[in-house]
Amino acid sequence: MLILLGNLSIIFAQNKSKKSYGVGINLGLGSAFVSGNTYQNYMDTTKSNSSYHFNKGIHAWALFSLGKKSDLQIGIGFHQMGFARKQSNLNFKNYTYPGIGIGKIEDLSNTQKEITYNYRFNYLQIPLQINTYLGRSRDFKWVYQFSGGITPQILLKHRLVANTNPGFTIEGEDQFKIDSSGFDARRFAINMQVGLTIEYRESKNKVYFIQPMLGINPIGVSAIPRVAYPVFASLAVGVLFANLPNGNK
Repeated sequence: MLILLGNLSIIFAQNKSKKSYGVGINLGLGSAFVSGNTYQNYMDTTKSNSSYHFNKGIHAWALFSLGKKSDLQIGIGFHQMGFARKQSNLNFKNYTYPGIGIGKIEDLSNTQKEITYNYRFNYLQIPLQINTYLGRSRDFKWVYQFSGGITPQILLKHRLVANTNPGFTIEGEDQFKIDSSGFDARRFAINMQVGLTIEYRESKNKVYFIQPMLGINPIGVSAIPRVAYPVFASLAVGVLFANLPNGNK
């Protein structure tokens, strides 16, 4: 048994590249914890509820072997993340957020009236994470790893985008883009994430990967007194091209 396990470890190591490069896309859902009574005291005189935001991004990746059972994964790319609030069942003279029309609902019709406020933070990201070997399939095609790391982020743009539900408009518009969102966004931020990396090794120099992740911004992406702590669930998919050690090409 020991000899067999030793041989399997050697085979895995021989089929593991020392470095590889690739690209991937990242899609997911985001929300946020917000300190204090931000919406009640500053922006939201009509009750709104937390909703989800579609996050998206694209990254270039480089992987470097740290040994037989771990890799360092480094990336650089663009990522839009955020959170959302929704006002539902709005009626005549109900208040909206500042900057939406005159700030009140003027529509007297029976149309369903909803507004979703998307707080979007566009970042240049530099993800840094460690992938640690957990297991593999019998044919060595599938490899499973635990992944965790941090992602420094540089703010490129921040804005609030409000969308009305289909069939409802305000002054003839169904979308409003507002540069002043009520949050003083920090220029630099950081998030932490944990999850899995699942690799499918199509060939010795081509690997497809899937990375489901959960993450949080532990410091906050905005300044006092309105501090937002985004949380997210994401799924990254991509491809890596490997440079294998001599003798394994």
